[in-house]
Amino acid sequence: MATPEPSSDNRPPEPARGGNRGYGSYGSYGNYGAGNGGYGYGNSGAYNRGGAGEGNPIHNYLLMLRERYWWVLLSTLVFLTLSLLNTYNTVPEYRATGRLRVFRLAPTINGGSSAADDNFKIVSNDDFFTAVEAMRSANIIEGVSKRLTADERKLVLAPYQAGNIFSGPLTDQEVFVKQRGINPQRQTLVINVDFTHPNRDLARQVARHFCDAIKKYSEDDRLMVTNPLIEKARIEIETLEDKVRRLYEQKNDLIKNQKLLSIAKDTNTLTTERSVLVKDREETRKQIDENEILVSVIASYEKEGRPLGDIPQIRADSDVAATQTAISASKIRVSQMIETYTDQHPKLLAEREALKQLDNQLKEAVSQAIKSRRSSLENAKARLEAILRNLLAKEEEFSKLQAANVELERVDKDIKASEEFLGRMKLSYEEAKLRSSTSGTSTSISILDQPSVSDKPINKNYYFNALVGVGSGLLFGVVLIVVIGTLDSRIKSAKDVEDSLGLPLIGTVPRVANVSGPDRALLARQDKDRIATEAVRSIYSALKVNPAVSKARVFLVTSTRPSEGKTFVATNLALIFAQHSERVLIIDADLRLPNVGPSLGFTGDGGLSKWFNGEMSIEEAIVHDVSPGLDVLPVGLSCKNPTQVINNPKFLAMIDELRGRYDRIFIDSPPIGAVSDALHLLPKIDGVLYVVRYNTVNLRNATSCLARLREAQAPLLGVVLNAMSLRMASAYTDTYDSSYRKYYVDEPRGQSDAGSAKS
Repeated sequence: MATPEPSSDNRPPEPARGGNRGYGSYGSYGNYGAGNGGYGYGNSGAYNRGGAGEGNPIHNYLLMLRERYWWVLLSTLVFLTLSLLNTYNTVPEYRATGRLRVFRLAPTINGGSSAADDNFKIVSNDDFFTAVEAMRSANIIEGVSKRLTADERKLVLAPYQAGNIFSGPLTDQEVFVKQRGINPQRQTLVINVDFTHPNRDLARQVARHFCDAIKKYSEDDRLMVTNPLIEKARIEIETLEDKVRRLYEQKNDLIKNQKLLSIAKDTNTLTTERSVLVKDREETRKQIDENEILVSVIASYEKEGRPLGDIPQIRADSDVAATQTAISASKIRVSQMIETYTDQHPKLLAEREALKQLDNQLKEAVSQAIKSRRSSLENAKARLEAILRNLLAKEEEFSKLQAANVELERVDKDIKASEEFLGRMKLSYEEAKLRSSTSGTSTSISILDQPSVSDKPINKNYYFNALVGVGSGLLFGVVLIVVIGTLDSRIKSAKDVEDSLGLPLIGTVPRVANVSGPDRALLARQDKDRIATEAVRSIYSALKVNPAVSKARVFLVTSTRPSEGKTFVATNLALIFAQHSERVLIIDADLRLPNVGPSLGFTGDGGLSKWFNGEMSIEEAIVHDVSPGLDVLPVGLSCKNPTQVINNPKFLAMIDELRGRYDRIFIDSPPIGAVSDALHLLPKIDGVLYVVRYNTVNLRNATSCLARLREAQAPLLGVVLNAMSLRMASAYTDTYDSSYRKYYVDEPRGQSDAGSAKS
């Protein structure tokens, strides 16, 4: 058979006729799928980087970070971006800070001290921090809340009272506690009192109220101990203040609910409306009386049989009056015609007919006038009812307004009396405090600095938030890498192959980039990738020096799953054997998804399938001298029944026949995890090369597939770790150190570095 020319575009040909391409139930046969196991450190079946209970865990974690370092970079970038966006979108908040000074001994006028004063001395850290905690009392927050007006309190609470998804709505106390700060300065008796709010002026005002409330609370606390009567007076004052506040709330409710904002205007308006309704009521009643009299007259005329048109009100109707006038004129004309014409004269007959029509019109006009009068009576009655209802409603509204006005006047009197009494009580209270102060007791806290507000918002620190975002991103990235690495059970290293799979690692092949088609399938032919070529040569050397392997002539190359590179390993390893003066044949036994022919650029349909169908001889099916000493037996057209073809004695006899012709035969079989075709070839082969793609195959799946091969007593030679990352090769294996590169290239060093970077 003539050697076909490789295709120019390195693309595999279109699928061949015959259907049934693919592995069918791949994923269930051989239990291929996501496995359990973890990236752990000791138990069998886990991804054990250091063997069963051996190795350095710190080294293993460093390997995880080195392999996925870009995750750390990505998470850092994401967290930094989110932090900056959050800072940009955050509503600016300003902090007003005032300073209080705490005295060790309360200043007194007479210079002495009483036994009660000893309770307030600051002689230790415990005393100082007790005073600080007293400043955080809920009573102080309540005092500050009372100092604010209702509108101010609403403005303070509005930005925070909704809370968040974790805390839910916040109470007034919780908002003040969250936004207020009581922070003692180190090594001093000075305390910073601050309040944070989006409104700068409101923050300053509330912070000032806190300073005043803390000072007053300290003063009242001392008075409560030193002079119980003054404390009693203070409690009475607070009670009276609450009463005044409730009275004002009651007044506001009256004004709001009863609309008493302009009582005089509302009263005048109701009076005017009531007068208009009374006038309408009298006029409507008069209309009703007139219409009822007319209706009774109409009934009397109808009963006596008298003409209804004689009723004055009916006769006054415009239609009736006009019709009667026309009838009178018509009668005069008839009388004149009777004197002039005979009874049958056309003009006289026409006039009499016109008179008759006018009589009918009069009846109709009278009937319409009567209906109109009766309808006016009904409408007037309905209007009277509506007027009476409105008048009753106005009367009720006027009564309520008067009652509310009386209540408002009473509340105003109570407020005035309570405020006068409260003023007298406060004056007496201040005089009592002054007398108590001159006797030796005073406050132990003074305002050192009134609250001031910074010009810059405290929550818009881009530099600090950027550092927080970077730190959070680094931490999240490291934790994510450790978690995912711990759960990762993919095969990566020589330890995974030798300790977990129980097979020797024959060699590792690096990932080949920027090479495709025949150049990729036969790398050693043109040295497109020297590192990968040397890796395949190392595998060749390992097979040659092993006595048990050197005598093997038929090799089966398989894997766990598709796309692990078994065809790539088979073709390149066969090429290396051929380059060492051996006659080598590659048989594509993947009858479902043949890949040897497409990878080498074969475009014809001749091959194993046509030979099996008797359409050509074995010599014609083989592609000779693809490279010196290397022949290939492609599939050609995919087979409909691959298992029957492989089990056919004709196929097995063909392998025996070819064994005598060639020094080495490499059979590229389907993945063992997908279909069982490779198991049927085991009786005719001398060794199995198991290809595992780096960082792709799950350890449990590979172990399951190798167990099936061992059950079939397959001669397992070892594992080829394919598509190894050059960056991680020195960490997971003993190959591809950067110092080896000078052995792989012939170009100047600068070009070498550029080429290796692409790899």
